[in-house]
Amino acid sequence: MNKNEVLKKILQAIITPSKWGKLSKHIGTLFNNIVRYRSFSLNPNTKHYWNSRLSKIEDFWRDENYFHILDLFPQNGVFSLLDIGCAIGDGCEMLQKKFPKASITGVDISEVGIEKAKQKTRTVKYLVLDILKDELPEQYDYITIIETLEHFDNPFFVIDKCLNYVKEAIILSTPYSRQTFSTAKMDSSEHRYFFNEDTFSNYNCRVIKITDFVKVTKSRCIVYEIRPSQKSLEVNGRH
Repeated sequence: MNKNEVLKKILQAIITPSKWGKLSKHIGTLFNNIVRYRSFSLNPNTKHYWNSRLSKIEDFWRDENYFHILDLFPQNGVFSLLDIGCAIGDGCEMLQKKFPKASITGVDISEVGIEKAKQKTRTVKYLVLDILKDELPEQYDYITIIETLEHFDNPFFVIDKCLNYVKEAIILSTPYSRQTFSTAKMDSSEHRYFFNEDTFSNYNCRVIKITDFVKVTKSRCIVYEIRPSQKSLEVNGRH
């Protein structure tokens, strides 16, 4: 949500007395984001926010989430993989240990997270990258997005962009909710979207599994496999 959209929402709420309580919360959130994270947005997921948060995270944080996808890659372990939102790299290190022949790259918007990740390895390649603004370095057999997509106001933009760079499949894991997927643009939480079995019904997608309770997300997670269509493969010369 850009600055004009935020102002429009606030002005609409001002003339609706029933929304004044929620409006005061949003104004407080917006002020906090401007002062602390230099962001004129109600979405707190900025580079400054994640630099601050990841500076306090220990060496292993989200590796639990990667256990659910280890059986989705070729048994010979020869493939290239890009992990978007790798944070401090614990998931990438698990993948590299499981598949030593694979070429693993991790990217994240946070310089702090990437620097912590680089201290763990001589094998995995780590890069600072903003998926909303930057082009991906190359094409990959697999792209993983693990407990990251729910932080975007428009998760479908991210998926569409990644489909231009993946040969086999996007492996995606998000918190699971029975609610209809919808945006939370006027909410101040990290999680901006709900995800369930129907979220990616317009894509070449299958639901792999719905996990048991995961400590990091404090919820069950849903794992998807999204493959590029045959048309997109031909357009990008990967047929």
